[in-house]
Amino acid sequence: MSTAASTRWGRRSVSETVLLTGATGFLGMEILARLIERDDIEVICLVRAASRDAARQRLRGVYAQLYDDPPPGIARVGVVTGDVSVDGLALGGAEREEVLARVTSIVHCAASISFDLPIETARETNSVGPLRMLELARALADRGRLRRHIHVSTAYVAGRYHGHFRESDLDLGQGFRNTYEQSKFAGEKAIVEAAGDLPLVVARPSIVVGDSRTGWTPVFNVIYWPLRAFSRGLMDEVPVDPQGVADIVSIDYVASALIALLELDGASGNFHLVAGSSALTNRELIELACREFDRPPPRLVADGSSTPDQASVYLPYFGIEATLDDDRARALLGPLGISAVPLRDYFPRIIEYAERSNWGKRAVTRQAAELRTPA
Repeated sequence: MSTAASTRWGRRSVSETVLLTGATGFLGMEILARLIERDDIEVICLVRAASRDAARQRLRGVYAQLYDDPPPGIARVGVVTGDVSVDGLALGGAEREEVLARVTSIVHCAASISFDLPIETARETNSVGPLRMLELARALADRGRLRRHIHVSTAYVAGRYHGHFRESDLDLGQGFRNTYEQSKFAGEKAIVEAAGDLPLVVARPSIVVGDSRTGWTPVFNVIYWPLRAFSRGLMDEVPVDPQGVADIVSIDYVASALIALLELDGASGNFHLVAGSSALTNRELIELACREFDRPPPRLVADGSSTPDQASVYLPYFGIEATLDDDRARALLGPLGISAVPLRDYFPRIIEYAERSNWGKRAVTRQAAELRTPA
């Protein structure tokens, strides 16, 4: 987002330094690219690695997925070694002091997104890790430096809750589908209780797919696995409720929202970054897939025993019980022109990109995808 846009939207124009975690993941990678595009923000990436040189090497791998021709803005990106699953974030004394002396805001994207980890393992990153980041935020606040702390949670802290799940809701006695949801719920609950007067924003995206304009994505999970299996004729039966809802949003919407929440004065509290009322039913999603792949509709069945294992992991998200309310997000972001594009409007683009990149086996950078997209 350009500095001109920042001024037009009444955002802070002062320069700052953002500490970004999770820069090697899908969402963190997109946030990093957008911060690089700004000329008034420096970035320090906290990267898990054995040394700073190894961390820089991991970051070069991120640039290789983003760019064919890296922009000069990457000169404003620094790196420190750290690990959110370790006490003290595994920051050495000199690196911790560097962070405390320079950072003004935190965007915490790092998470373990595996659905089948033992709960103790998932908690170290997704539950205790956020508290470790909050401790760092508190140390920055004690120095008078902290302007914003953004914690990226998930809309699926709603778990198996039945009914209207508002942005202000959290612990409603819900159960969970897997240890990912359970550990993310515990992490969010812990930091909200511990934050006190810190300038905390909690963002809860739903299922995130490729860019609505270009289709670009470096990962092919959740919606992509079942779609690829269906395109290859491996899912003639699908165990979903046709009226069940799949809440899916594009990476550009989520990233634009997070950058706005970082910049806007006074932004605080919880925000659902979801499709909400525009989310598709499974029947509508299947119709889109049938048209795109020119295949007959699959049989909808109650028993999922014939479903490929890798696809079946994600099928519970094609029919969540909760209705995800996003009133606060729409009220704040809508006037800025930031809203979730309905999946039906860009579904062909994410499939075209998936097939062009051979479902992730052929490298197509974010930059190349943008250059291919008509203005």
